[in-house]
Amino acid sequence: MQENFIGREKELAELNDLYARDKFQLFVLYGRRRVGKTTLLNEFCKDKDSIFYSAEQSNTKLNLEKFSRLVFDFYGEDNLEPFASLGNALSYIDERQKDKRLILVIDEFPYLVRKNKALLSELQHLIDHRLKNGSLFMILCGSYMGFMEKEVLGSKSPLFGRRTGQLHMKPFNYQTSLKFLDGFSAEDKLKLYGAFGGTPLYLRQIDPDKSFEENIKRAFLRVTAYLYEEPLLLLRQEVEEPGVYSAIIEAIASGYTKSHEISVKIGEDSAKCLKYIKTLCELGILYKEIPFGEKESSRKTIYGISDFMFRFWYRYVFGNRTLIETGAQQAAWAKRIEPDYSSYMGLVFEKICSDYLTAQNADGKLPFLFTSLGRWWGTDPKTRKQVEIDLIAADGKDYLFCECKWRNEKTDMAVLKKLKEKADVFNKNRGSTRFVLFSKSGFTDAVINEAAADPDIILVDINKLTDI
Repeated sequence: MQENFIGREKELAELNDLYARDKFQLFVLYGRRRVGKTTLLNEFCKDKDSIFYSAEQSNTKLNLEKFSRLVFDFYGEDNLEPFASLGNALSYIDERQKDKRLILVIDEFPYLVRKNKALLSELQHLIDHRLKNGSLFMILCGSYMGFMEKEVLGSKSPLFGRRTGQLHMKPFNYQTSLKFLDGFSAEDKLKLYGAFGGTPLYLRQIDPDKSFEENIKRAFLRVTAYLYEEPLLLLRQEVEEPGVYSAIIEAIASGYTKSHEISVKIGEDSAKCLKYIKTLCELGILYKEIPFGEKESSRKTIYGISDFMFRFWYRYVFGNRTLIETGAQQAAWAKRIEPDYSSYMGLVFEKICSDYLTAQNADGKLPFLFTSLGRWWGTDPKTRKQVEIDLIAADGKDYLFCECKWRNEKTDMAVLKKLKEKADVFNKNRGSTRFVLFSKSGFTDAVINEAAADPDIILVDINKLTDI
């Protein structure tokens, strides 16, 4: 295995387990761009017979010609006419392989279907009448998650019921991302994660011999840097009006999180804006969030940026490109990024704490096994003021209420008292209740003593978060 193949060992093992079964497989792999799908598949195909075809945004004829060349090259054939259809090509492969194992990867599968709507039905027919009796290991891969979930995995898809496995590949959580960040302090590890996110390709841009500040300048504040135009390049690949989509992401990065706020900010019709937001959610760039415990249709719905690199870029790079391109990188860092970064890290820290709780829950290390986790916001009926709880984890009437503090002062008793008051606003008629305080800078002696005397208070500092 490659030395730099980090974090996908479990997924690779599961693919190899399916491969060892030596019967027909239809595996669906999907996830947003740059998340490492191709790296995983290349590692899986290593030392195995395989044909790896990456579809292009051209027409059916040109895609078939390219695929035909790959197939004929694999079998050592030349001067043959391209296949008339993908079905013909798959029948040819099935005939040539007999019962010998072969992996066939079709990457960017949505590009093929968009140009040929009948392809899914053609594939279904071929699987039912021919391929299912052979040993082909077929992998359909795509970045457009909405398409893959509806058109390939959905109940109305012709392929419904034919898949033998699937994987929604997501960016790394912070725990796996930290494996790329050896040599940095606990605080700098989390700050770097806040800027680069959990995408392996982005994490590889980090130089372990440089400081946090130097890494930010090298990766984001140079016009020649890999990440300098990355979000715009990705949008141009995926959508037809990248300018409008970009404006939506910038608005959210600036704090406009409700759909009507976004539409007013960018000056677009609210219905059109919602349609674009939905597409960005399907691409895995945005996420939809509702207060913990409320229905999907809640009027309190807000939107956020899924990928921290996108969030960082739209907050600090997009609006400062003139400064950067006129040599004012140091000014952009000193005036725009450094003074604001602690505030930026607030939401990042909540996500880190959420990942920590999820991992602790999976290992059975919490007082109870929670089944739901999320943020909550609402109005205190007494004061009429907005109240927010950073994280709530629950199972039935058992609750964990969490406060996540990314600040330079130690977390004190006032924070604990306030959290207990907010928990009462959320729900007074609850069962067992515990309180979790997460703190970047540790805790006052009073809080430490209180937690020592009360098992329902749990303290988690930055060293505990990064000790993995």
